[in-house]
Amino acid sequence: MVLKGVNRAVLRLRAGVGLIVVSWLPIAQVVIWTAGLSGHAADDTRLWIWSVQWLVGFVGLALAGVAAKTAIKAAGWRKLPRTLWHMFWTGHADAAPVSPMDVPPP
Repeated sequence: MVLKGVNRAVLRLRAGVGLIVVSWLPIAQVVIWTAGLSGHAADDTRLWIWSVQWLVGFVGLALAGVAAKTAIKAAGWRKLPRTLWHMFWTGHADAAPVSPMDVPPP
């Protein structure tokens, strides 16, 4: 499953980061406030929503981890942050641009 110009590693990275962000949204507080819950009902609702958010965050971490594993194999540990940022920002899984610090002296 490859979308036009987007490869699986990039899709996994973006989906993983998105799920991690969604897992940190204060959904429980908004639901409790809009439903007007209090006491035991609010506690039960908060517990269930936080459990689901934890699972969503864990799935996001797993997806982003698969993309990171692919990037580690391609670029190595030292270039991992730059490679992941390049993948996330540009949507291409090819190697990140070379910086002057990576070029050996003549």
